[in-house]
Amino acid sequence: MLFNGSNLTASANDLEWNGKKWSIVNHFIPFTESEVNATGRFESDFMVQYLKNKQLSKQATAVLNAGRELWKAYFSHTDGRNVREELKLNRPDVGWYQIRNALKKRNDSGDFKPVDFSEFEQVYKTLTEKLQPQVFELGFLRI
Repeated sequence: MLFNGSNLTASANDLEWNGKKWSIVNHFIPFTESEVNATGRFESDFMVQYLKNKQLSKQATAVLNAGRELWKAYFSHTDGRNVREELKLNRPDVGWYQIRNALKKRNDSGDFKPVDFSEFEQVYKTLTEKLQPQVFELGFLRI
């Protein structure tokens, strides 16, 4: 899922490997730049286009809305150099891994107004509880 705690989506510029520099584009951003007040243009709008004509449940919509608020919180401040370097925050199209960890580091630093994850966690839990039985009902896993 887009907002799972195991989601490691990220983007980065100037990664060095095998004597070359590489860039990683994040294709899994469910929002437009204007929805989250991004500092620049996202290179990919794949997920926005994918979700555009999907009919989401009220629980999924709640997760998307709460996630949007966390993305907005991320773009409301610029992190310190150490955090930017550690999390490779050198592109506007950062991933969920980068956002949630940058926000947690801000909370830990005490230098920013704390970002409250509780609403997001609650709606995510509600969606998870709705989907868990369907894993078996729809045949994704067998008993």
